Amino acid sequence: MKVVALISGGKDSTFNMMQCIAADHEIVALANLVPHSKTEIDSFMYQSVGHEAIDLIAAAMDLPLYKRETMGISNERGKVYTPSDSDEVEDLYVLLKQIKKDIDFEAVSVGAILSDYQRTRVENVCVRLGLMPLAYLWQRNQIELLDEIISCEVDAIVIKVATLGLETKHLGRSLSSLQPHLLAMHEKYGLNVCGEGGEYETLTLDCPLFKSRLVVEDSDIVIHSSDPIVAVGYLTFKKLSLELKLPPLDLQDRLEGLPLKNCDGYLTDHEEAVFKSDEDIDDPQNGITPTSNIDKCSYFCENVVQEVSSVHSNKEGWLFIGGIQGTSINAKEAMEQAMSILKSELTKYDHSVKDVCSITMFIGDMSQYAELNKLYVETFIFPNPPTRACVQVPFDPNNPVRLEAVSWKQPNCDTGDTVERQTMHVQSRSHWAPASIGPYSQSIRVKDFVHLAGQIGLVPGSMEMVKGGVKAECKLVLRHLKRLLTAVDHKFNLRNVVQSICYVTDPSYVTTVRKLWEENTNNAIVDYVVVTGLPRNASVEWHVWAHKYNNQFDYEEKGKCVDNFSISIFRRWNHENHLSAILCTVINPDENAVCEPAIIHQALDYTIQKLLLGFEDEKSIISLNIFYTTKKNIHEKDILNYFKNETKNVVLSYTFIPVMSLNSNQTFLSICGVRLS
Repeated sequence: MKVVALISGGKDSTFNMMQCIAADHEIVALANLVPHSKTEIDSFMYQSVGHEAIDLIAAAMDLPLYKRETMGISNERGKVYTPSDSDEVEDLYVLLKQIKKDIDFEAVSVGAILSDYQRTRVENVCVRLGLMPLAYLWQRNQIELLDEIISCEVDAIVIKVATLGLETKHLGRSLSSLQPHLLAMHEKYGLNVCGEGGEYETLTLDCPLFKSRLVVEDSDIVIHSSDPIVAVGYLTFKKLSLELKLPPLDLQDRLEGLPLKNCDGYLTDHEEAVFKSDEDIDDPQNGITPTSNIDKCSYFCENVVQEVSSVHSNKEGWLFIGGIQGTSINAKEAMEQAMSILKSELTKYDHSVKDVCSITMFIGDMSQYAELNKLYVETFIFPNPPTRACVQVPFDPNNPVRLEAVSWKQPNCDTGDTVERQTMHVQSRSHWAPASIGPYSQSIRVKDFVHLAGQIGLVPGSMEMVKGGVKAECKLVLRHLKRLLTAVDHKFNLRNVVQSICYVTDPSYVTTVRKLWEENTNNAIVDYVVVTGLPRNASVEWHVWAHKYNNQFDYEEKGKCVDNFSISIFRRWNHENHLSAILCTVINPDENAVCEPAIIHQALDYTIQKLLLGFEDEKSIISLNIFYTTKKNIHEKDILNYFKNETKNVVLSYTFIPVMSLNSNQTFLSICGVRLS
């Protein structure tokens, strides 16, 4: 892509440009917001100290520079930015809009590392202008990042200090010379070694992107605060010049030999195992060769009947909506119907689309995804939309779309206590985790619950599928999940996952992905489901939810036999028993056995009985996903009859999902459920 780089003159904006080059993008222009007073200003968005050097940096890179003055006023300081005419963010919008008139470009380089405030505002501007934000430093380990910046020959000096552990005597010192001191201050005082907390700011004098180096000929120190503990001071530059680097080399020659990694190079870091494609290639000896000769069309279900959504809520503000289905044979019309039903059901319970936490889309044909997504966007086109997972299942052509949703709204409370809903919607492309472009968020946290979007094996920096087969994809997905959970709460990891559905596109993949999952988790309940397709032709997609106190949950495995069928229960519940999660599987060693309605009904009875165990009152609400294999002669009408006749006193929602197979060929039915009280 052609990229306009936002530059402050500091190390981060410089190194992010280098990351863009390594990712095969082209920097076509530079953009800078200049302080209106031509002196250092206290901006929430932009580094102003060192602004005197910006023109020389553009000259050193031989690129056009676009500048606009800013007053540095922040009117909208909330987590969600709403455009405000006099806010400094709008200065960036006007600047980039002006550049678009002159230059054809598609993306914007921004050097954000940890600042959600800065990232969300740049993303807001980019979305409004149809541009892709590239923030390759986002969520990087700062110690590793600082070492990488220095190793890649970014020669930057400190030009502002404002923290315990740094003094005005450090002004003008190079990062490489200060690195040991910064690490020591990190250990002693918790200083952010890259200065991301505002501890210090820098000016890049030279880097491999520059044809000439900047030379500081004269400067002054300005003492902004002489506090004896935390002095604040910065440099002003009275005279700067450029010195041509000899011999003159082209960009590729200047980058030659640097430890500058491309997007695939960030599939590993100092703490995590390397993704080696030669180890991940599907090996017939290990039983993970895809059964490519499967005729997936033959798995189409001709017995779909669920046309009425099932909706229930509880007093804690949770609302479960299952079986949202459009009835048109035309996929677009069916999606429009499904969205209309969703809005209608939300309204009945005084919820809105902005209260929805999680959506799962089951569609019959992934090739129609783009058209269906346009309709989805029309419903969820607002900041911080719900998380989402999307899979292709063997619906027949008459039933192309089915949805389920989880919503939460703050209930009326006499105590006045409010719960803040926390949403992570990172739309910038980075090396951290896949960007959530458009209408879904990576995570939503309500109280102690965290819902994550479905994750596939996308390389974050390129948003292309990782190579190496299902094992490589699964390892990368597990890293995505871990990083997303840690970003929600630094104490969270995969062991906080309570329940998960793992979608794969071939039965032979189940053993591999189960082994990788069990190496990293703590008694999470997992349902392995074989579907006919996943986004981007992925082999595996994980859809999980987590809980802050998962380590305090109890666990049990129970089962019983009915005729020759084994009905197994895997259940987890918290100590207060306000929450219970369950997986029920119905198995018969004879793959050709007939699973009569009576067996299905006993399995559903057993599941609901266990979910309600110890907490049967009017506050309980149950949600069930019922997966059944289309080749086992199981009919939705038999399942639906159970809910019509046997569950009149139970508050539950349910969704029927036909699939190719479950965790083994002997599994006829699986029920993945949760109960909240």
